[in-house]
Amino acid sequence: MHINAELDPLHAEKLAKLQAYWNKSISDAIATAIDLAVEQMETPGAKAFRIFEEEGLIGCMEGDGTLSVDYKKQLWGSDS
Repeated sequence: MHINAELDPLHAEKLAKLQAYWNKSISDAIATAIDLAVEQMETPGAKAFRIFEEEGLIGCMEGDGTLSVDYKKQLWGSDS
């Protein structure tokens, strides 16, 4: 995507500082800033779920869906 943007002097200076700090091109610095902003929008629970899903942990066990209710019985074969 091509973006043509005009920044005020303050934001132009901040972008230049980010570019220097990250040692990246303007395009890569903007992409990194966008990635960081989107990551901050994600709740901790949503982030954990996304990571578990990416690693294949969501849905990796078979069962009837009541593990949170009777986990002792399902995991260890007892109710206590």
